[in-house]
Amino acid sequence: MDVIVLAGGRGRRMGGRDKALLRVGGRRLIDHLLSGLGEIGGVNRVVVVSSRITTADVGVPVVKEDRPFSGPVPAILAGLGALRHQPAAATAVLAVDAPLSPSLLPDLHRALLGGRADAAVIRSGDGRVQPLCAVWTTRSLWCCITAMGDTDNQSVMTLIKAAGRVVELAGTGAERDYDTVGDLALFPEDGTP
Repeated sequence: MDVIVLAGGRGRRMGGRDKALLRVGGRRLIDHLLSGLGEIGGVNRVVVVSSRITTADVGVPVVKEDRPFSGPVPAILAGLGALRHQPAAATAVLAVDAPLSPSLLPDLHRALLGGRADAAVIRSGDGRVQPLCAVWTTRSLWCCITAMGDTDNQSVMTLIKAAGRVVELAGTGAERDYDTVGDLALFPEDGTP
């Protein structure tokens, strides 16, 4: 599968700081996430979507949305555009503020294939669907985004709802997102959920 990592946003709840470059446990959030991707099999290519960091910052391709800070769906579209040459059959979509989420990708990928679904997503322990912890068939992801027309400020849940068949898996805690400075204090010292 290919992987799109969303690392944009203004970081308002982080005091305007770039979430990707915030350090926790001695490492940047983006480093935790990319390291996790390196530990699982089946990852073809990775692209990060951000208006504030560069390829030199992270060591993988970084692209920008057409209009910075226009929301997660345009960011996903920018990531898909960067991966359009020889795309993998499946595309994962992850958020940088959920740095432990790569460990969920193998199970999501199996559920996608086994369920003959358009997308597989995590439902966290609090009952919420985590649309930025998902694996899609690349074809379905392209179809759902292009069917939206104007993608600016569209929610990723709208994208999930546009998918034909969605398989949900129970989360393990690895899907947890760290949205505030206070949340970062809860990051597990050993880097496991």
